[in-house]
Amino acid sequence: MFKSVLIEMRRHVRAGRLTLPIHAREEMINDKLTTSDIENGILRGEIIERQWDEKWQEWKYVIVGRALDGRSIEIVAKFGRRDDTLVITVYRIFLL
Repeated sequence: MFKSVLIEMRRHVRAGRLTLPIHAREEMINDKLTTSDIENGILRGEIIERQWDEKWQEWKYVIVGRALDGRSIEIVAKFGRRDDTLVITVYRIFLL
């Protein structure tokens, strides 16, 4: 699902066009994740959901992937206005 969007996001990651806002960086620190973990999640993960962002009037995508150490993570991302992939937030998935 949303294969063309994921292909384009992966292209952006490979080209170094990934923006991590402060909120995403704070979540990464809380969950002990690195930028490389986020890149890996996008490069090897899958989009599981598309959500409408009322505030910005655009689509954002929920990607499920894995950190480099194998931990499951979710990434909420969209295309930024500066021709980059903007990661809105990221968090580790804790399985019960």
